[in-house]
Amino acid sequence: MTSSHLVTVQSEGIAPALPADVSPLPAPAPAARPNRRRRRLSPGLVLAILFLGWVTVASLAPQLLTSVDPLEVSPANSFLPPGPGHIFGTDESGSDVYSRIVHGTGTSLLIGLAATAIGVVFGTIIGLIAGLSNRVVESAVMRFLDVTLAVPELLLALVVIALIGGGTLNAILAIGAAGIAYYARLVRAQTHIVRQSAYVEAASTLGFSRLRVIVTHVLPNAIKPVLVLATIGIGGAIGAGASLSFLGLGTPPPAPEWGAMLSVGRNFISNAPWLILVPSAFLVATVLAITAIGRELRRRSEGRVSR
Repeated sequence: MTSSHLVTVQSEGIAPALPADVSPLPAPAPAARPNRRRRRLSPGLVLAILFLGWVTVASLAPQLLTSVDPLEVSPANSFLPPGPGHIFGTDESGSDVYSRIVHGTGTSLLIGLAATAIGVVFGTIIGLIAGLSNRVVESAVMRFLDVTLAVPELLLALVVIALIGGGTLNAILAIGAAGIAYYARLVRAQTHIVRQSAYVEAASTLGFSRLRVIVTHVLPNAIKPVLVLATIGIGGAIGAGASLSFLGLGTPPPAPEWGAMLSVGRNFISNAPWLILVPSAFLVATVLAITAIGRELRRRSEGRVSR
């Protein structure tokens, strides 16, 4: 086919024929649409976020949710069942259960957050020491952590409480101390992974000091997954704090705290079951909501790492 004939064919709108040994180019693939399912939140997770929002408001500004004094005593109104005047009824002293639930949210959440923070901070320090030291120091630290992890966290917290005494502050210290080994082991494992990464080796090759490499590269990357898992740990710390209060080793009554309310309410479970059911429901819902959000954060972080 001559060039003049090719021009004539193209001018007439007819596509030129290709040689037999040449295959046509494949059609461009359609642009991939973004997967909207990944961005959607499940109904359960939405409920967890909404409930956790209520918990946050109740912790920071309980007066926005109730104007009743949680310590107000009214013997004439004791053991009133849930109704219009008292949505969750009253307790043995005539105090409004809903008001005590709202004001007790801050104490329960404080125990969970503070205890988890103690575990993460000291666990990070110990984990970095183990991950960056020589084999002798690392082996000694890991053997100590293994022994600590062999003891259940609540039992270890009870041992600490027996040594330092009860109360809200001591309960926070005991629960935080019981979780140090867990976070230390995680940080140590992440430190080993980060140390072998290319950017850490490049920083060392460029002459950065050991302290600068640890602060700017090792620590930020080693602690990221630990912080995600610590979100789940907050729920467990709240449950542990309620358990200590239930045993009389945490926040003492008549302070509004969910575990302390359960401890008192168990004595009246036959004639006033709402004294057990209401704080139990809020405790379980809070732990489940925090755990659900923590698991979602972990799933998303693992998805980013895999990509």
